[in-house]
Amino acid sequence: MTRDYSPPGDGLRAHMRRLLQSLERPELNSGQGAWAPAVDIVETAEAVIIVAELAGVSRQDLKIIVDGQVVRLYGRREPSLMVAGARYHRMEIETGEFVRSFRVTVPIAADRVEASLSDGLLRIVLPKRRLTASVEVQAV
Repeated sequence: MTRDYSPPGDGLRAHMRRLLQSLERPELNSGQGAWAPAVDIVETAEAVIIVAELAGVSRQDLKIIVDGQVVRLYGRREPSLMVAGARYHRMEIETGEFVRSFRVTVPIAADRVEASLSDGLLRIVLPKRRLTASVEVQAV
């Protein structure tokens, strides 16, 4: 038996999926976007590194803002298959806009932030800002 499934966002199945996800990931219920990519955040001695799972999202559809100690990711993923007149049997890949926001607990050197997108993973390196500096004394 086959069933016709509506495109993402339509029907009870999509509503229930969003409801269950909002219980697991509260940021989905904040009105900040249609979906939220999974993210890992790691702190090393030199930097805070954020890795976001963004398969199918192009560089042109991404925006990263570092404002003090807050990092915001904005983006959009287009549907992978949209065929007029097709019968959709399953549509599980989340599409649409997303927003993720994180507060980093250490001062960041915003002028040295680096980001790269490879194999569906966005990697943002946020170098820590040094709060102290050594000053070399010059002979006059």
